[in-house]
Amino acid sequence: MLNTDKPLHYVALAFLAAHEGEHLDRDRALLIDRCVAHLIDTALVSKREAEVATLQAYGERESRRCKAYVDVSLTTSHTIFIRDPRNGMLRVFTVAELIDLVKTPALASVPVPSTRAMLANGLDDAAGTL
Repeated sequence: MLNTDKPLHYVALAFLAAHEGEHLDRDRALLIDRCVAHLIDTALVSKREAEVATLQAYGERESRRCKAYVDVSLTTSHTIFIRDPRNGMLRVFTVAELIDLVKTPALASVPVPSTRAMLANGLDDAAGTL
């Protein structure tokens, strides 16, 4: 059983750090799926909790060298503000713009592990909720 002294997010970070080298072909989906399964098995959490913690940890690891960040004091449910302290820029994206960006050929092929769960819960484009 998992040591409950550590938040789930940190357990996911530790798993990703320990196992990302096993995925030399950069199989993002497999690494994330393995981490989700690990959290479900060891922390006894729901798939949704495990997936959220894993995706948060994955995003943190992938962005660790990037100095830009989401300014949560300005961000809303439909508008994301990103600050880049290197050049002082503040970028603003709407959710609609981000969804259009994800549909571009460069990003459309990037596997998003939460897609299966989102579609199972009826949260897809066709339902108009994204």
